Amino acid sequence: MAYASTRETFGQLFEEPEKYVGYGVHDPMGQKIGRLQKLFVNAEAEPEYVRVGLGLFGLRSVLIPVESALADEERKRLTLQ
Repeated sequence: MAYASTRETFGQLFEEPEKYVGYGVHDPMGQKIGRLQKLFVNAEAEPEYVRVGLGLFGLRSVLIPVESALADEERKRLTLQ
């Protein structure tokens, strides 16, 4: 499990941003919010936000700051802090 809580750690965690597309996104209590649709990066190619699809078909989406999430590569999920 890869944990990240600061900008520096996240820069290393998302070296291949496209590999996290499709991961489940969960709140701190473990409830599923939706699926990761896209990572948005800044001028230095560091992740800034994730777009999360909501609902059964993912037709609605929200942007969430990346610095407030934990990534679990084994379970393919991001957990918000």
